Amino acid sequence: MEKQKLKDILEVFLTLQITKELPRQGFFYSGFKRNDADSVAAHSFNVAAFAYLLARELKENGTKIDPDKVLRMATLHDMGESITGDIGTWVKVLAEGRFQEVENKAFGLLVRNLSNKDELLGLFNEYEGLVSIESQVVKLADALDAIAQGLSTPGARLDDFKLADKNIVHDKIHDPKLKKILDESVKILFKKEVTYFRGHIDNNDNKKPNKSEKKIVRKKKKSK
Repeated sequence: MEKQKLKDILEVFLTLQITKELPRQGFFYSGFKRNDADSVAAHSFNVAAFAYLLARELKENGTKIDPDKVLRMATLHDMGESITGDIGTWVKVLAEGRFQEVENKAFGLLVRNLSNKDELLGLFNEYEGLVSIESQVVKLADALDAIAQGLSTPGARLDDFKLADKNIVHDKIHDPKLKKILDESVKILFKKEVTYFRGHIDNNDNKKPNKSEKKIVRKKKKSK
């Protein structure tokens, strides 16, 4: 690799470091304190992880989708914010799409010197267009990550997230199957039907066996 090309990639890498400290400011209007809002970097990681895993599962169940494309798209979907900063969803709605041009220019500036800039710009524009199923999976993951953050934050106005899900996200996700997955996911999260992995606490090996399990254990011992 030529030294200049390496420097071009490192420029992007160093610019993205900013996202580790860049709060998602839209949360402040929903009752978050400064330390409650996650960073753009943390958000992007969770969106990429969930979107990829969901895409893999959809493909396994017969949906025509490219999980690797989903992963690439999710990874870069907010990279332009390393230049523009985070812009809250409701502000974007008020701007009636004018911020999209700013975000497009920022992302273009970020990747301007990369060899595969046309591919990256294509992925970014595809996400913004929200026509392909890949882009809608990323948008779904983007919405769910915000809800998950809200549910784990004391004092957050959860009605704001419900309203955003109903009025904004649903207008952007057109695939019926994805709409259903989004609705079901939101219900599961709000009802707290699932939580993060608690194996260190809820390890099945540490649970006391019930009566039927005790009988099975005794039988095994006798057979030995």
